[in-house]
Amino acid sequence: MTKNIQKNLIILAVLITGFLFVYFNYFIAPLNARYKESLSKLGQVESKLADTKRKALELPKLQADMASLEQEVSDLEKLLPKDKEIPGLLRIVTKTAQKYQLKITNITPGGINSQTNYNEIPFQMTIQGTYHGLAYFLSDIGQESRILSVRNINFVSTPPSKDNPNTININCTFVAYTFKG
Repeated sequence: MTKNIQKNLIILAVLITGFLFVYFNYFIAPLNARYKESLSKLGQVESKLADTKRKALELPKLQADMASLEQEVSDLEKLLPKDKEIPGLLRIVTKTAQKYQLKITNITPGGINSQTNYNEIPFQMTIQGTYHGLAYFLSDIGQESRILSVRNINFVSTPPSKDNPNTININCTFVAYTFKG
């Protein structure tokens, strides 16, 4: 081999080495870095996708639980409503009293008693009728869909008459409850 060919081979080797150095450092290395970054992002996206799929599978159960809880709240609001609903309350009491031939002679509203989670709305009532009629009345009031109670029941007998031989007067405190919230 001649010196000229050796010189050309050395120059070619240096050029190829230089080209490979530039190729790897400025082309392959950045691509490799972007590849690793893309793999990392792909792993994060796959993790989020798996989490989202898991949550999507739980969605029907959560919706069923939500519907169940909403129904429970609705049922509880019937027992302990947020509104006073005094006119509806008085209609219930009046109709129930009429059902058992009781006569409500006096209803006096009292002040609202505030408790921790609820309010008490008392009414002083005077009712006239028979003992059995009163017992049925109190039983029906206790079975209402709304929480109601009767306290401080005082019986006052009245002299028997030709029309009402078994009449008594009842003084009591009728209490309705509302949710404080």
